[in-house]
Amino acid sequence: MAVRDSTAKPRIVVFGGTFDPVHNGHIAIARCLRDELRAKKVLMVPAGQPWLRDGHPVASPQDRLRLVELAIRDEDGIEASDVDIVRQGTTYSIDTIRDLRAIYDNDHEFILAMGTDAASTLPRWYRYGELIAVCTIAVVERPGAQEVIGQHLPTDTISVRGPMIDVSASEVRRLYAQEDIATAAYHVPVLTHRFIIENGLYRCDTTQP
Repeated sequence: MAVRDSTAKPRIVVFGGTFDPVHNGHIAIARCLRDELRAKKVLMVPAGQPWLRDGHPVASPQDRLRLVELAIRDEDGIEASDVDIVRQGTTYSIDTIRDLRAIYDNDHEFILAMGTDAASTLPRWYRYGELIAVCTIAVVERPGAQEVIGQHLPTDTISVRGPMIDVSASEVRRLYAQEDIATAAYHVPVLTHRFIIENGLYRCDTTQP
């Protein structure tokens, strides 16, 4: 990646997701975004009710936010944001960015991070034109995956080669539901795991993706 201009605005990377629950793969991506993009901070933003997802997340918004806060307690330059939880209604990325810009002012460059699956649908996102006008897109690509940059994304889109950690939130929920606690604990940060156990999360149906 090219060296940044020293006069460039400090970068704030917005890393949203359901985080149901947050796991080690999410944390590895947040670290990668912080380091590769030389960001002032990475904001992990749990969604309230994401518009691209069928059904509601299993854990409550407040619990998912707390899981993220615990997961990043000792991480420099990575913070949790409740911006999508305190806002009522469906979560749209344009609202996320506009609300964060109001908080952090225009002296920052905002970068919206997403995976390749989300990037493939980006032109169909709500108020797409406005979204790409107020932030830069960063696509976290799986190692070995075909690059999506240049196919249908804005020309200033940034490609980030993500870490190779084979874990998904649905798999973690399944492990907790089946009381395979030792295996589940391997995939989530220590304090996050403790909160899940102490509060009995994910004992219900976990078949959602």
